[in-house]
Amino acid sequence: MKISKINVTRYRGEPSNPYMGDVITVTVETDSDFTGLGYVSAPPKMGDIFQKLIQDILGEQIIGADPRLTTDLWQRMYDTIPRRGGDGIGRYCTAAIDMALWDIKGKAAGMPVAELLGGRRELVPTYANCAHHLPPDELAERAASYVAMGHRAIKIRGTRGFVTPTEATERVRQVREAIGPDVRLMVDVNGSWDVDTAVQQLKAWEPYDVYWLEEPVSPHDISGYARVRACAGQTYIVGGEQHVGLLEFRPLIEQGAVDIVQPNAIITGGITDWLRVYAFATAEGVPVSPWNLQNVHIHLAAGLPNVKWIEYFMPDNALLEFQTKLFTGPIFEEERAEDGIYLRAPSTPGLSLSLDPEVEDQSRVTD
Repeated sequence: MKISKINVTRYRGEPSNPYMGDVITVTVETDSDFTGLGYVSAPPKMGDIFQKLIQDILGEQIIGADPRLTTDLWQRMYDTIPRRGGDGIGRYCTAAIDMALWDIKGKAAGMPVAELLGGRRELVPTYANCAHHLPPDELAERAASYVAMGHRAIKIRGTRGFVTPTEATERVRQVREAIGPDVRLMVDVNGSWDVDTAVQQLKAWEPYDVYWLEEPVSPHDISGYARVRACAGQTYIVGGEQHVGLLEFRPLIEQGAVDIVQPNAIITGGITDWLRVYAFATAEGVPVSPWNLQNVHIHLAAGLPNVKWIEYFMPDNALLEFQTKLFTGPIFEEERAEDGIYLRAPSTPGLSLSLDPEVEDQSRVTD
């Protein structure tokens, strides 16, 4: 089997959404009956750059190659731009192609990507992303509605730039009162605090039993992570969503900076590179809980035992509103249990990614 063509298409939702950039899909065609689909989200005003990088530079390097040789092709794409040019947005774009290659591998083998990884967990545990930027009382009401659906773990946001630390505490207080004492409450601050702020906030939050604090400091401040963790008491310190490659994840894990690590398969450069991070974390006894990208991470969670759970976005979440409309597969089948909402593992070959034809037509970027 050989790669014969790579097609790249851009889609854009409503510009009024502050999170909205372009979604770029990559379709890898082969000289057989198999095609693969992958995608990446580009920041605002960068969609054309991503498209050209994929189409004209990275994609050209793998035409004629066997798409199943994902490790070789990943390295070939990474090495295409010298002097570490394969990092940065190069990893994002590589990830979209790599995703499509894994889709082909699964289809050619006649099994979901999860099973290619050696396992099959029928039910994948989730926690609900409730990181809406709402006033504390409205956020508490929204979180309570998620609990009423059956979710037993809720994540909210307290990022500086959107709210002050004092306002973040008020969010935590009101959400805890609304969801009760038995639901896990996580807080993400997107690396926006310094060590002192994180430590003081953890002290202020002791009455509210915060399960984890996510990205308390800048992703580059590994020693800061470790200092916060040393003062965190019963609260887990988690992070890694902005880290890329084993070079960055290794010190985060080796220096005991996190209790749980959160690699994202797009940010770190695709499923191929994500698996390297997973293997290292597992060897070091650190659980993995991938951030975002639920339609891909469900395969990794279903196929690998050290994935604690995946982050689950509801349709009302503005962060993924357009993607939820654009992608019709994989279809998420929920199962409610006493300890929360589980998702059934996809059963169709490949990644099960599919697009809504009507949304495609309405949102395709042609300029």
